Parts: sequence; structure tokens; C-alpha cells
Amino acid sequence: MRSNWTKSVLVAAAVATLPVSAFASSARVDGLGLQPDYIQDYVNVTTYPSTIVRYQNLVYGDLGVKDVSGGDLSDFNDNNTNPVLLDAGRSMGAYLGNLWSGRLGVWGVQFNENANPLSPAIGSDRMNRNPNEAFTILWGWKGSNLSIGADINRSFSSQESSNGTTTITLKPFTTGALPSLSANNTRQFINAFNAILGSRHFNTFGLGGGISYNWEAMGRQHTLDASVHYRTSDLDSSNTGAGTSLTDNDDKGIAFNARVQLATADNLYIVPVVNYYKQDLGRRFTDTTTPANNFTFDDDAKALNIGLSANWVLRDTDVLVVGAAFQQETIDLDDPAFFGTASKLTYTDEPSVFAALETHPTGWLHVRMGASKPWFNKLELKTTTTPVLRQTVKDAPLSYSLGLGFRLGNKLDIDAVLNQDWAFTGGWIASGNSETPFSRISTTYRF
Repeated sequence: MRSNWTKSVLVAAAVATLPVSAFASSARVDGLGLQPDYIQDYVNVTTYPSTIVRYQNLVYGDLGVKDVSGGDLSDFNDNNTNPVLLDAGRSMGAYLGNLWSGRLGVWGVQFNENANPLSPAIGSDRMNRNPNEAFTILWGWKGSNLSIGADINRSFSSQESSNGTTTITLKPFTTGALPSLSANNTRQFINAFNAILGSRHFNTFGLGGGISYNWEAMGRQHTLDASVHYRTSDLDSSNTGAGTSLTDNDDKGIAFNARVQLATADNLYIVPVVNYYKQDLGRRFTDTTTPANNFTFDDDAKALNIGLSANWVLRDTDVLVVGAAFQQETIDLDDPAFFGTASKLTYTDEPSVFAALETHPTGWLHVRMGASKPWFNKLELKTTTTPVLRQTVKDAPLSYSLGLGFRLGNKLDIDAVLNQDWAFTGGWIASGNSETPFSRISTTYRF
């Protein structure tokens, strides 16, 4: 008979590393209100390609984010001002580990409405959410202690018009107005500003690679996941008749991610996380008719996230996550269009404390909730003029989310994020208010 200690270790290891006990989807992560790095979930595969070996044989579908009153995100984390994300995010994918009896490794394919973010760190999820993501292909190979993985992704669109003498080229081809900068707090402002940067669509091509390493120490199993991603961003908007051309400024992006899951007790593991990315957003304009209009801007954004969480396994299947993270995003702007001169915008969480609970009252119902609040947020704008002009704003808004999951049989999970307004009205039948009950829904089928 196994001892209680052995049972606890097995449970902790299963929740930490194995797919069979993990309830997974983008809606699950949104319901927990967490950056996904702190938990095991197949949405992490795009960040850590080597972890695909833990999620063999599944198909998922995501209906995306529905923009509704009281929706999936509070005002603290409001993304409704970004038209690229508005009613967007639909996707479908499959991970397969049984090809040729598993001798080919684990393969995955994603069909996404929007491009995957370059990094889970702050800001990247709102930049270049190209609505013409063509594909993401992933692959992983599992060894006894070391697993490796890789991915390739591409987003592309174009339009070309010609009348015999003039050719107009648009790569990518996008339409729509820029979002406004109306905001009630610093997080809304930085999200809205990232949305403006995100409205500068680029065609992208990216490669990623990663490793996962398992080792034993102090009688327990521990895991390291690490990855690097590289992405090019291409823009070509030219008019041969007018003699104008707007292109990218040799734009590239790179991201580094790492996390460790340290089993420190029978039902507890500690998860340190580090994310960093740098994304070029520069543009070059050439006007052969009026060279005075020429410009070259080396705009870029970079962000760093350093976090630590404690994850408890409660009553065998429930999970409680408590942690804190320092986040900082810096946007360097050569373009004077935003603030009248070249400038630097810095947003910082110093630090943000977060907590999430996932509980399973029955075998078919799962309830999730999460919240975070910074010690304070700081938004600082500095110009490059002499003298330097500086403006600093501090606040500490709250983020909160609530999600539900439904397991049908033993193979199909439906996860949803609860519309916070609907929870108070019960919908039209209960109160006469026609609130939408859910603002995000995902399904996962395992076989």
C-alpha cells in the first residue's frame, strides 16, 4: 500500500506535469485571471514548445472573446478599445502524439484568427494581433529526462492594385480606425496605447524552440521549461505613381521565457517565472517627389516579467495559486506623432500580487476565480527634449475574474468565462435583462 506521502507526491507531480489531470483551455486561464506560465495548460505550448509532449491527442476550439457589458475582463484590464481584439480570438487546433505509434514525436497545428503573441509578458498580447494568421505548426520529442520542441508561425495578407502606370501595394492589407486613448487608470492607458501600436499590422514569420528538463532532488521531481522565439515583421505600403513607400525598418522581435516547478512539499510546488521580449515597431517612409517628407523611426517596445507563485494541491484535485510579479514595459518612440516629440513611455507593476482558485465541486462542474492587485502601478512619460518633460501617474486598480467548466463524459470539456453583469441579473428569464451569460467559451476533446 502506498504511503500518504507517496500519494501526495504523485498527485502533485500529476498536476504539475501531466495532461491527464489538467483542465485546460484559454477560457480556463482567463477564468483564473493568471498569466498562464504559473499553471500547467496547453495554451502554454506556444510559449514553451517542448511542453507539447504533455498534451498528446487532443482537439480544441475557442470561440474567442465576446465584447459584452460586464465581460471577461474588468476595467483594470480592459481591452475593448482595441478593434483587433474586439470579438476576436477564435481558433482551432489539434495535438497528436500517436503518429506512427509515437515514433514521429508529438505534432500540433493551430488555425488562429489572430496572430499568437510573441511573449506572455505585458504588452505583447496587444501588439500586431494580425487578423490574418495563417498557421502555427508545433513539434515536440520526449526523452527520459529531456524534451525538446519547436514551432513555426506565419501571418500574411496583401493587396495590389494597378492601372498600367501606377501600382499600389499593401502588405499587410488592413482597415479600421485607430483606437482612442480614453482611460480611467494606468492599465487602461497602457493597454490602449499598446492597441495603437498593435494597429500597425505587419506580416510576420517566426521560429521558436525550447527544452523541458526533469530531475529528482530531495525525493521529489522538478521541472524546468525554457524557450526562445524569433520573429520578423514585414510592412510594404507603396504607391509607384505617387512615388511613396512606407516599409518596416528591418523590424524583428525576440523573446526569452523560463519557468521552474519545484516540488517543495507533499502538496506544494514553487514556480518562478521569467519572461522578456523586445519587439521592433519601426517604419521608414520614402517620398521621391518630396524628399523632405522622408522619415525613419526606430520605435520599439520591450518588457520584463519576474514572478513567483506558490501552488497548493487541495483535496487531491483543487488548486490554489498565490504569488507576486514585477512587470515593466518600456516603449521608445522616435515618432513625434504621439506626444509631439521623441519620447519614452514606461509602465511598471511594483509589484502585482495575485491569487487564483480552481475547485471541482462535482466530477462535471469546475469553478474558477482569480484576482490581482498591484502595490502600485506607475506610468511615466519622458521626452527627449532639453529640458526633459516628465509626467508620472500612480494608482492600484483591481482585476477580478470568474470562470466555470463543464466536463461531459470523460473526454469533452467546455470552459467559459462568466460575464460579471449576468451573474447579478440571471439573464432575461430571471430579471428581464438580456445579459450575455459568457464572454469566452472554449472546448477541448481528448482521445
